[in-house]
Amino acid sequence: MPRNRLEAPIPSRRALAAVVLSALALGPAIAVTTGVAPASASSSPFPDAPPRSSEYVALGDSYAAGYGLPDPTGKPTEACGQSADDYPHRIANAFHLDLTDVSCAGATSANVASTRQNGQPPQIAALSSRTRTVTLSIGGNDADLFGTASSCLALSATGPVVSGTDVSNCRSKLVQDGTDTLAAKITGPVTKGITTALRAIRTAAPNAQIVVIGYPAIFPNTANTPSGGCFRSAVDASTLTGTFPTNSFPFTDVDVRYLHGVQRALDRATEQAASAAGVSYVSMLSSTEAHSACATRKPYVKGVQLSASAGLKSIDLVPGALHPNAAGAKAMASHGVAGIRAAYERAAAEARASASASATSTPTPVPVVGSAGFGAIVIVIVIVGLVVALAVVILVVRRRRRHRRERDRRS
Repeated sequence: MPRNRLEAPIPSRRALAAVVLSALALGPAIAVTTGVAPASASSSPFPDAPPRSSEYVALGDSYAAGYGLPDPTGKPTEACGQSADDYPHRIANAFHLDLTDVSCAGATSANVASTRQNGQPPQIAALSSRTRTVTLSIGGNDADLFGTASSCLALSATGPVVSGTDVSNCRSKLVQDGTDTLAAKITGPVTKGITTALRAIRTAAPNAQIVVIGYPAIFPNTANTPSGGCFRSAVDASTLTGTFPTNSFPFTDVDVRYLHGVQRALDRATEQAASAAGVSYVSMLSSTEAHSACATRKPYVKGVQLSASAGLKSIDLVPGALHPNAAGAKAMASHGVAGIRAAYERAAAEARASASASATSTPTPVPVVGSAGFGAIVIVIVIVGLVVALAVVILVVRRRRRHRRERDRRS
């Protein structure tokens, strides 16, 4: 009997079983292949420098604000004497950061952490969880180092000082019976104030690298003091007409040594406070002792210049006296850039080490099929269902064909 269309070769039961089993085996493979997408490449989670355009906040006093430098910013208020040539602006330009500079002349550590100044809120109000970099220069006003220095102007290298106290030098009035009142202030309330400020900064900017930048040398060490001393008079014959010498250095030999020692004590105290707070400290002192206000070649700190009202009724310091000049601001910025980079590199190395240790100790996670994987599973189920249905149809057709053949043989 000729075959009709239904009598075309039909797969055997083994072949059908193989098809079904192949489809079932293919399902998990498809789910794994399509359900988990490969991770895309991303930037390193451990940056070795401040991320470009990230938030940088500068805090501190007149040495941070660039008091006496040109190009005033008027921020956070004109009374702060802040300059766009200060070291924070230079650091921001070096790293391409988004700078908020709230440094202000006359600021103390209390003005950083908790006390208003010139009608402005405490400086830490500028900080947030978005802040990635913070710099701070503080402590000089807590110790009254700058105020003390301005009261120690003398008429000659041996004195007397001109503050009206009729003493040959400042040291003789600040050290009594073997007690140095200025040094005691540094080891006591000054250190406490800096520590409190750093704690407040850490709380207000928990995701930031904090770098404290110290003061450049105002007074030289012995090795960088000329054999004839540093004294350069702030007054001369022209003073009678109301003009004064520029870049003078009117301090006695005794006070140059004494005030350098005070600045070194402040440098050590600030370093210890920074270390205790777990933040970075950049000391400027030793590297700038050859560039103090005593130096006549390449100084980083301006000397003293006086100004007087008509008739010499009052005499004041010209703004910026004993503060960084342009070269000094550049040097502070250079040290700051290196300190910030070192802080980020150290943090990155610690984070990588921590991540590596966690990866070693943490068990391998069990794979979890994502939403894309569930979609693939649905597709596989449909395919398997169709294959099984086809197999059932074919088996039914085979059975009917067999019954027909048997009927034909009987007839």
